[in-house]
Amino acid sequence: MRRFLIPLALAVAVTLATAMLAFRTRGPRADLIWTAGGEVTTLDPALMTALQDGRVAAALFEGLTVWDPRTREVRPGVARAWDVSADGLVYTFHLRPEARWSDGRPVTAGDFDYSWRRALDPKTAAQYAYMLYPIRGAKAYYDSAAKGEGGGASAVGIRPEGPHRLVVLLEQPCAYFLDLAAFSTYLPVRRDCIEAHGKQWTRPPAIISNGAYRLAEWRFRSRMVWEKNPHYWDAPSVALERVELRVFDHPNTALNAYETGAADLTAIVPAIAIQPLLAARGAGRRRDVLHETNLGTYFYRFNCSRPPFSDARVRRALALAVDRRQIIERAARGGQVAAFVLVPPGLPGYQSPAGLREDADEARRLLAEAGYPGGRGLGEPAILINKEGDHGRVAELVQQQWRDRLGLDVRIEQVEWKVFLDTVRRLNYQAARAGWYGDYVDPNTFLDMFVTGGGNNDTGWSDAEYDACIAGAARTTDPAARERAFQRAEAILLRDVPIVPLYFYTTTMLARPGLEGFVPNLMNRVDFALLRWAGRGRGGLP
Repeated sequence: MRRFLIPLALAVAVTLATAMLAFRTRGPRADLIWTAGGEVTTLDPALMTALQDGRVAAALFEGLTVWDPRTREVRPGVARAWDVSADGLVYTFHLRPEARWSDGRPVTAGDFDYSWRRALDPKTAAQYAYMLYPIRGAKAYYDSAAKGEGGGASAVGIRPEGPHRLVVLLEQPCAYFLDLAAFSTYLPVRRDCIEAHGKQWTRPPAIISNGAYRLAEWRFRSRMVWEKNPHYWDAPSVALERVELRVFDHPNTALNAYETGAADLTAIVPAIAIQPLLAARGAGRRRDVLHETNLGTYFYRFNCSRPPFSDARVRRALALAVDRRQIIERAARGGQVAAFVLVPPGLPGYQSPAGLREDADEARRLLAEAGYPGGRGLGEPAILINKEGDHGRVAELVQQQWRDRLGLDVRIEQVEWKVFLDTVRRLNYQAARAGWYGDYVDPNTFLDMFVTGGGNNDTGWSDAEYDACIAGAARTTDPAARERAFQRAEAILLRDVPIVPLYFYTTTMLARPGLEGFVPNLMNRVDFALLRWAGRGRGGLP
């Protein structure tokens, strides 16, 4: 065990010892044992919203396409090929005849038809139902069904043409539709399985899936065991026969499990250990430390619907007075990258416009111009955060910076997660912490959040030109025109500052030497079908 981790190990030794008792599994040790922290919340693809759930879903289920961490593009999944009409409105997917469910039954176009329509049914309560809205008639059907009105189902543009051909009609061109086809909400599920077992269909042995692995065991808050799916169409290429996911409620315990050999891969590392690990990697002492900037942004949002944050000068003053480097070094502590724009770097074919800057003098000038010189008359605005996570440390630094640089007295309101979500949704706040991970590899996944009336806007901000830019980007198939539209939209967002980008998320993972196929990537995903051990097995402890 590395010297810098010894105090941490001693602090959690009792926790680790207790946790290890839960790891006594029957039979031989799994080919790969990994952890990403907490428990999976659901294995129903239609209900998934969490990153951890999506990682597991990608191992157990397979969509028409698969997002490849190596190329950062989609590759064929259940669909061996596809055709796109010249106007970008018709996608024809050709399914593999050899694609099978884990019980050996063929995967058909009808399975996708059922699964997508199920996600669109308001009774399913899929929070990501809107991901299907690019499909013709999908939103109209959802809105009608939500009101209790009948009809509209036949107008939804999902057309199975035999067992191995699926035609999808779109409302308008969608440059990222193939990425959507790989997303959790688009994964297929079995109708007979759901109808036979109801809400229990995701528990073994009831669950039937079509991915590289099938679920063999699920002990809540303890472990999940996958076995190689012998009916998977590409089973010969899947190297690991048995994979085990172990649940740790605290990152310290997950780290110690890895350091002591109880886990081969950890996708979660406590913030206190990240900088020492990165330093050890830089010095050549650790070759198992993997670090990557993610497609995600941590930011603050303002309630633009009421004073004082209805004034763009006030919002901009607060944005210019933030020291992002201090926040990263003293609070986030994960090697994050300072964010002066909303869209993270790394998206093919997109470059953000000139972003915000840090300028305390200009911030003070703007605040005085708005009628609040030295912060006088502004009252005591509040930063709303949720109790879970490390948001308190970030808020305390922002509070100090706004006080020192602008003379503001700012208080911090800390509430439970559900209360936080409800308060933000009702625009009953002044400033609030926020974060967003991209759902697909396109600027739209960030920028369409802030259209007027958008379900994730939650700022009260509205701009007609911004809305027109996002709508225009959706209508065109010209990559250069799309980029210009998105750049103009992001420039408007940064001009009016309904949000303050603080940093781009990063992930630090530890992977046992000898584990091949694991590629850190901006989507923070793991393709378990690609993993294998070099030579005869696991490498030694780091």
